[in-house]
Amino acid sequence: MKKKITKKGYRTLALIWTLAAAAVAVAFVRRLAEFNLLLLLLLVLSLFTAVNFWKAWKAAPEEELSRDPFDTPPKFADNPILFDDDPNQDSEEKKHE
Repeated sequence: MKKKITKKGYRTLALIWTLAAAAVAVAFVRRLAEFNLLLLLLLVLSLFTAVNFWKAWKAAPEEELSRDPFDTPPKFADNPILFDDDPNQDSEEKKHE
């Protein structure tokens, strides 16, 4: 089962691929005197991938930011004793009184 990528995840991937494409573009320009087809293909593929992630980011639905905190019970709801307040046992405070 695939995990669904959130809008924030698409933005992160798009930023990473954009930076990768920029790095490949710099490498391509530095070696422009000796034409390198592999660098050109890598640049085109990186740009294509970055553009696709930016499109996916724009098309992704917004995450639910306004969750009601009372929809789910707190994590300790299944344990009724939160503190050491068991009435059947003597606590340290009762021993000192």
